Amino acid sequence: MRRKKGKAVTTDIESAVTDIKYRVKCQCAISMVELKLQMIQEELAEETGRKMISHICSRIKSAESIRRKLLKKGYDVDFETAKEKLNDMIGVRATCFFEDDIYEIVKRLSTHKDVTVIKEKDYIKKPKSNGYHSFHLIVEVPVYSDSGCEQKRVEIQFRTVAMDFWAQLDYQLCYKREMSGEQGEDIQKELHHYADEIAKIDKNMMRIRKEIETM
Repeated sequence: MRRKKGKAVTTDIESAVTDIKYRVKCQCAISMVELKLQMIQEELAEETGRKMISHICSRIKSAESIRRKLLKKGYDVDFETAKEKLNDMIGVRATCFFEDDIYEIVKRLSTHKDVTVIKEKDYIKKPKSNGYHSFHLIVEVPVYSDSGCEQKRVEIQFRTVAMDFWAQLDYQLCYKREMSGEQGEDIQKELHHYADEIAKIDKNMMRIRKEIETM
């Protein structure tokens, strides 16, 4: 696919993502998703007697990050293409305590009538090649303004505390670094090994919790 380059196109994206109306709508979508997660958290706490979500964070994708991703995927570098092709322009991350908590929260969120599920990516059952574990849920939620109702796409990442620990360290170690050659391959294999070990610990902690619940 043809790639657009140049200052004018980059400026178009920069102008779009810094526009106050765009950012307000994005923040409204974030607030809606966060509120729904908090409501589900309260419902489940009433039922189970424990919290399931450790913390929630969010972000609106920057112009440079959008540009870089469009180039990587071979798309035209303009804002309209970004809105059409990229699912993570708006992102929310929920860090949960246990793996089965993630699936329960996803199931309940998916039943909300004003939440349209676009895509699911289960990197827990099928981790990425580098060992990354997470559950990605792409949804659309309605945002209302003077101009009417607009569906905003949001990527919600669900991780356990253990998954988030590995993902954040992997990001710090590897982001924007070329991991090539024999040494790079060895490092990637070692990181993958630790991801697998953390996943085992995650499952063992869930098993222990279930044993305690039956006592």
